Amino acid sequence: MRDVAGRSVAARTAVAAVAAVVVNVVLQVLAVAIFDIPDDFEHIALRAVVLSTLIGVVAAGVVYALIARSARDPDRTFTIVAVVAFLLSLAAPLSLGFDETAAVIALMLMHGTTAAIVVFVFTRWPGGLRAGG
Repeated sequence: MRDVAGRSVAARTAVAAVAAVVVNVVLQVLAVAIFDIPDDFEHIALRAVVLSTLIGVVAAGVVYALIARSARDPDRTFTIVAVVAFLLSLAAPLSLGFDETAAVIALMLMHGTTAAIVVFVFTRWPGGLRAGG
């Protein structure tokens, strides 16, 4: 089961990473274009968005793998952990202040979409870990 689950978590991490990066890049491009966010606002620069999204999704994959090893209901446990992590992650954009309110809101939206994608892919994607897939 570990090998199967490990491959499943790795595959799900890859799917979630690609989906979250694509969504966040689209959000970044729209936010910069619509709200005229300055180029020197590095937190919403394309590189920062892609890199931080990948780091967050990979971290979520590791957390899910650890939870799947020991929790009675890994999907439920992971969902609770993910919601808490999402709420805590909002501290980063909020700490930037509101000089660039549109950028802060865009970053918070990116955090939310990434969390939603990760939870869906890990807990609802067909062929879940419980079924051995």
